[in-house]
Amino acid sequence: MTPKTQIIRNRLSHPAVHRVATVAIIGLLTLGGLSAWHSARSKPAAPAEKAKLGANRLSLSENAGQLAFLKLETAGTARLPASEAMNARLALAEDLTARIFPPLAGRVVSLQAAMGDSVKPGAPLAILDAPDFGQAIADLRKAEADYSQKQKALSRAKILFDGEVLARRDLESTEADAHASAAEVERARLRLANLSPAGSRIEGQRLVLRAPLAGMVVDRQANPGTEVRPDATNPLFVISDLRRLWLNIDLPEKAAALAKPGEDVNFTLEAYPGTDFTARVERVGAIVDPATRRIPVRAVVDNSDGRLKPEMFARATLSTPDAAKVIRLPVGALLTGGLSAHLFVQVGSHEFERRPVSIARQDAEFAYLTPDSPVRAGEIVVVRGALLLASEMAQGE
Repeated sequence: MTPKTQIIRNRLSHPAVHRVATVAIIGLLTLGGLSAWHSARSKPAAPAEKAKLGANRLSLSENAGQLAFLKLETAGTARLPASEAMNARLALAEDLTARIFPPLAGRVVSLQAAMGDSVKPGAPLAILDAPDFGQAIADLRKAEADYSQKQKALSRAKILFDGEVLARRDLESTEADAHASAAEVERARLRLANLSPAGSRIEGQRLVLRAPLAGMVVDRQANPGTEVRPDATNPLFVISDLRRLWLNIDLPEKAAALAKPGEDVNFTLEAYPGTDFTARVERVGAIVDPATRRIPVRAVVDNSDGRLKPEMFARATLSTPDAAKVIRLPVGALLTGGLSAHLFVQVGSHEFERRPVSIARQDAEFAYLTPDSPVRAGEIVVVRGALLLASEMAQGE
């Protein structure tokens, strides 16, 4: 060993040198650990909620948060409408509706029917205290008494004429008086029958209002003690057979050729989302309303189950008998970009497939797909939250 090598070894074996080396080694180890920890923290974790199964497929885990925001619906079919959705309104069928006004002035004594009651023809609705009704009864009795007297006078005149005691002119005058008296009795009887139908019991000047047809009391504007008049603005009772309603449609001019008597009309209501109803066109207006530029169309609706209510607003579409049945979906199911449209179909418990579709017709509520669209009736479609699935799929691309 050379003297120079011995000097270097002695310096390295000095305690101070050992301490410096130890500190340096610890520092290097510390820096290396911090660097490794920082790299582990900064590295993005692999997505645990979704797994890419193909270019158009997406699978979510059972506890994925996106599932709570999805709304699924079974794809159904409907006839392809020939027109855009039009504003419509349900109304009472006027040929099955009676608006009852009091025939005479008077005061309501008691009520026999309330709103919502079903009544039969001739059922009592209200009892009125009407002085003019008492006057009509008195007029009939007075006419009958006068007729009886005139008939007796005519019998005596005939006896006298047969005995050649009475001139023919006097006999003819007595016969004319008898005929006039009979006409007055008939007039008084008809007036009383108009106020009180046959078979009704007359009690003083109490007038009974009765239902002219079978139906339901849909409106009542009377209370006990109410003074009523025949020239009032509003009827005391409105009775209608609600088993049949009218659907009044505002038809645009451009769709005038589509509305024909006997054609079917499909309509939807906000009260029953997802449910289709059908009516049949009965009348088409002969002129265009100059204010709205619409043609009034009336369709008849079968309401045997009583679900539909008058004055409900509806959205109606016309269809032809040979219209094709296509898939109909809510517009919220579609994702449009440029000229293309897509939707998501559930193909597994938490697996979804994106499919391109073509739209044959679309309104504010529904989209009607073309027959060649890759969606079949009965498949489960995402109608709300499709944008979340599209975003998840875009992150994996």
